[in-house]
Amino acid sequence: MKKSISTAAIFLFFGSSLYAQSVIFGYDEAGNQIFRGICDGCKNSDSNLFSRKQSQESQPKTIAEKVEKSIRAAPVPVKTDLTVLWDEEVKDYITRIELLPYNSFKILSFADVSTLNKTSYVFHMENYPYGVYYLKFYLSDGSIYTRTVTKN
Repeated sequence: MKKSISTAAIFLFFGSSLYAQSVIFGYDEAGNQIFRGICDGCKNSDSNLFSRKQSQESQPKTIAEKVEKSIRAAPVPVKTDLTVLWDEEVKDYITRIELLPYNSFKILSFADVSTLNKTSYVFHMENYPYGVYYLKFYLSDGSIYTRTVTKN
């Protein structure tokens, strides 16, 4: 009896000071793990330290990052028509869109977004050969965002 009470007291004393450690993972843009570490201030995965780090990473810092998250191109791979859609909040950031093949500097088609009153544009690609094409988005701050599209 005395042995079981002393064993219980030892577990209570040492067990209260131990807790499960949380592990934090960091990933690059391609999804490769670049960081693995122990979160010192975390007692569970819902800790303020962990959630604060996630909210800072999710906020876009530049116009290109905002535009990247709000542009969609469908269908990919393209057969006839490529529809490019963007959100209303980034409409003022995009000034021009160009479609060009990957191995040439010749612009096949372009759209001046500042004159459009909608948040989409359709590129007619039925007469273009199959291959890889680039959509170049010229932004209001002078930067260029590029998206790759495949045509079958």
